[in-house]
Amino acid sequence: MVLPVTVLTVASAAAATDQTRFVISGAFHTTSARVDSNDEECGFRAKARTLIYQSDALRIGRGPAVARVEYLIPHFHGRGRYDARASAPYSRTAVQVVTGRNATTGVASGFYIARSGIVVVSQAKNVGRLGRSGSVGGTVHARLRLQRGTKRLRLDGSWHCRIDAGSNGG
Repeated sequence: MVLPVTVLTVASAAAATDQTRFVISGAFHTTSARVDSNDEECGFRAKARTLIYQSDALRIGRGPAVARVEYLIPHFHGRGRYDARASAPYSRTAVQVVTGRNATTGVASGFYIARSGIVVVSQAKNVGRLGRSGSVGGTVHARLRLQRGTKRLRLDGSWHCRIDAGSNGG
């Protein structure tokens, strides 16, 4: 009887390490405990060697407003450290927090771009293997500023995402 309990405990601990946990503080506060919609996703573009990540929508305050953590990591090469300030399209950065009026509109109301920080990829499996699913995860610590303003945020957390076969290397 002791063996099955031990096996279940180990399985639970392994599953817990694969969860995404973010804390965003500063101009507003939210955490992964305040998920509004479960639509976390990630992918990999082989030609540009770019890792793309988007978190679930995290509720801000009592209203419908949400924030999402996004990564667009250029020159992705697997496990390692990546500068949160790396250049991304539209004068943005590799790490950003995007706010919206609600989780369903798809229209952003604010872009917080990284002023300092790092993304550490501690686990990468089958990333870029065309036609195969993969997974990637690690930690993030960044300080961000509203792109057209002075409001500031701090982002800390751990993340893990599965890349489906259709989004891995196309």
